[in-house]
Amino acid sequence: MPNKQLGIFLNSTPGFWALCAGLLVVVFTGRLLMKKPIGKEYLGQGTVILVLMLVSAVFLALTIWFPVRGEVSAAVVPRLWIVGIYSCLIYLVVKILRKTEDPDEVAGDLILPFKFIFATIGYIVLMVLIGYFLASLFFIAVTMTLLHYKRRFVILAISGGWMVFSYLIFYRVLYVPLPQGLLITAFFG
Repeated sequence: MPNKQLGIFLNSTPGFWALCAGLLVVVFTGRLLMKKPIGKEYLGQGTVILVLMLVSAVFLALTIWFPVRGEVSAAVVPRLWIVGIYSCLIYLVVKILRKTEDPDEVAGDLILPFKFIFATIGYIVLMVLIGYFLASLFFIAVTMTLLHYKRRFVILAISGGWMVFSYLIFYRVLYVPLPQGLLITAFFG
């Protein structure tokens, strides 16, 4: 199947569900295959790493269809992020294989993933309303707090630092059009 036809198929509802089903099959098969080499005590971390690798691979594949205008393609920044993600994941895999990583917790906060899901939904809504920069500031602060990080100055410094960094690098230097937000556009238009 040529790239264009594959892109059209993946952009359809059946293509989305086929991709989801394929990812689930790979995750469950991967869990079965990695149980023996890494041990039961690392199975949770191994599964998370596998899912992140698969999702990153899907996003990398999607960059094939990004438009190319000018000398630098729109796919450059996502591909750089994906290389960084894979570097971190490979580092974690090596630590797990060497058994130098802490094993999985026996039982954790089972409600925490749902808190992150709701925080992410709130982030998307806020991004539409107040724009990328302020929404990112709030999202980073809230998620660091959800992870029980206590030092407020560090939370504010990291959140504010990301806002300034993304504004300078992505908006000013790379001219990436980031959402301005409906309320910000209405008041400062």
